[in-house]
Amino acid sequence: MSQMGLYDAAVAARYDDWYRGPEGQYADALEKELFVKLVRPRKGQSLLEVGCGTGHNLEFFRDLGLEPAGVDPSEAMLKVAASKLTTDERLSLGRAEKLGFENSSFDIVALITVLEFCSNPAEALREAIRVTREKLYLGVLNKTSFLNVTRRVKRRFQESTYNQARFYTIWELKRMVSREAGNARFTWESVLFFPLTWHRYCHRADHLLSFRRNPLGAFLGICITPAEHSRNVAGS
Repeated sequence: MSQMGLYDAAVAARYDDWYRGPEGQYADALEKELFVKLVRPRKGQSLLEVGCGTGHNLEFFRDLGLEPAGVDPSEAMLKVAASKLTTDERLSLGRAEKLGFENSSFDIVALITVLEFCSNPAEALREAIRVTREKLYLGVLNKTSFLNVTRRVKRRFQESTYNQARFYTIWELKRMVSREAGNARFTWESVLFFPLTWHRYCHRADHLLSFRRNPLGAFLGICITPAEHSRNVAGS
């Protein structure tokens, strides 16, 4: 979730604090469950997280039995990530729009709250498609959700990380994927229907409305299988 210049060392040091609070833990659990449901990763698969930040998701991917690697434009973020990960995880400095990897380098490529902060999201999507062998996962903040409408209003009146964010609807994302990935297979669902501050009281209803093709969930999970890989699977 980081682009060059967006975070300094002080922010990087506090980046994981949100996940330790009750709202962050709740949102994080649902978002990770959504990844597993849509991607269905297999142990031993290689995964590149573009915009890995402090490595929070890389720890999760490692615990799933994947072989994760991360790239991020912030040296401060990568320094925090390196402090919590083992030498088995590969970390490198780079931007989503220009990945320093060969074609089809990873089984899975994940961009989680990254497109929102890219200067050229279409180019970032093309690069992600280029370096994946099997699947591309996008985790995106939904423009039409109550939570993100609130965030967009607040950023008019106060400094926030979201001041630099570009929010998307599922329909905008479908059009972008169609332009950049052609006839790729596209599956999606969303989570977090209610405001996070309501999670203690509405978690059952939230689960009922989440993990569906609900265009109002705050977090959209999208799994893309490039057309070329789809043909290979069909012919195998």
